[in-house]
Amino acid sequence: MPRFVIVGMTRLAMTAPVEEFPLQYSAYRSASWMRCTVVGGAYNVAGALRKLGSEAHVCTLVGTDEAGAVIREAMERRGLKGRGVVDVAETAKTMILTDPSGRVARNAWAVGGSGDYPMERFIEQAVDADLAVITNRPFGEPFLRPAKELLGLPVAVDLHVSADLDDESHRPWLEVADVLFCSHERLPGTCAEWIGEVFRRYPGCRIAAVGCGEDGCVMGLQDGRLVEIGAVTPRPVRDTDGAGDALFASFLHGWLTSGKPVEALESAVLFAGWKVGAGSAAEGFLTDRELAALRRVYPLRTRVGTWR
Repeated sequence: MPRFVIVGMTRLAMTAPVEEFPLQYSAYRSASWMRCTVVGGAYNVAGALRKLGSEAHVCTLVGTDEAGAVIREAMERRGLKGRGVVDVAETAKTMILTDPSGRVARNAWAVGGSGDYPMERFIEQAVDADLAVITNRPFGEPFLRPAKELLGLPVAVDLHVSADLDDESHRPWLEVADVLFCSHERLPGTCAEWIGEVFRRYPGCRIAAVGCGEDGCVMGLQDGRLVEIGAVTPRPVRDTDGAGDALFASFLHGWLTSGKPVEALESAVLFAGWKVGAGSAAEGFLTDRELAALRRVYPLRTRVGTWR
């Protein structure tokens, strides 16, 4: 199975429901439910990869406080606690609000950054890895060059809603990414136009994909193919938080396992469609065998054209 090293922040999140967005002011609300969970791109992606059967090594910061103890216990249960998890004084935290349709809004806070992470730990975890997944947040930037130039690893990056290719702050990630994902939410134009522009500006990129929520996913390959796959939701949607991480992780697992990007994306769309029926970003992942069984039941609408 593939071996991944995943770099990113890990947070303790408090999630609560709201009636609608924008949220009207009220001095007191009685919630129908509330939960405390561990979240973060690195944790979500690594958890999905591990569930699918890949080997996942996480490089992240976790506090030595009470919140950090919760995170460490959760990571240990998922087989993600290792030498890549480094101590800091205080744990990063997030407040997540979700409306009845599954839309989310969040407010994040963190102490510490990549300067607190010993690069030798990353190199140790990355030895013999097949691919590095590196967050597009400032925490991830110092890991890009060591991964690409020192270790010779292909790099996968999820830009999330930061799809502006003219934003200079994204350039370090764009220049090294072999696989680039983003969300359609702030896309400046069509998916095909954005994908074509990625390949024109960054010829080292091999795969560029746009997650389109309830409309599925669009992926461009360096050879000119444009793959469009409609969304499938085998069970009712409860929470869309983490859907992009699930899509991203499942695609990487399938692509490195089979070498077939179209089939990998089909499985990833189904994987993400199942995941949004769970109650939090880090829940609802399928095993490789469960995903294969689900594929036999739910047909996918796939169309192959060109982005050229």
